[in-house]
Amino acid sequence: MPNIFDGLVLKDSGQVAQPRADASDLTARARRGDAAAFDALYEMHKDRIFTLCLNMSGNHEEAGDLLQETFTRAWRGVRKFRGHSSFGTWLYKIAINVCRATANKKTPFLPDIADVGKDQPLIDCVRVTLSQLRPDYRLVLTLRYSQKLSYAEIAEQLDWSLAKVKVTIHRAKQAFRDEYISENGNIV
Repeated sequence: MPNIFDGLVLKDSGQVAQPRADASDLTARARRGDAAAFDALYEMHKDRIFTLCLNMSGNHEEAGDLLQETFTRAWRGVRKFRGHSSFGTWLYKIAINVCRATANKKTPFLPDIADVGKDQPLIDCVRVTLSQLRPDYRLVLTLRYSQKLSYAEIAEQLDWSLAKVKVTIHRAKQAFRDEYISENGNIV
């Protein structure tokens, strides 16, 4: 059975920020208030954070706003960053919290998923189905299948136990399946 989440990884997500050898140095400098170091960290992480925001918000304009809010909060809090995790992990948590806060203030979204040259009717069906799910289900499915995070990474990002992640993903997949079948009559 093909993975129906293939094709949800957006064109913008093709560039995953790779940690550089100087990331810890940049983080230390940013913690001391060095704006140039923070700018370098922004360049290093912006594409991955933008993709998360786009997958969670559903449109490019709002994703840009969420990206900006994420980095604004990061800049304000970088001096408090303790280094228990990587800067990227810490930043990802901020982005997830920003997206969650925004999602709680609005109605369900219809993602603006870029045409990736695959089965567009199927992508549209998946997009509509995702928009009907609870925000937490949409979040875990996005993190797992679009962002390609492991269960352990999702647990770390959401501050959940590994068991809670597994159960939530299981329930989210079941809810997705049920919603997809109710809308389309069958599963691919």
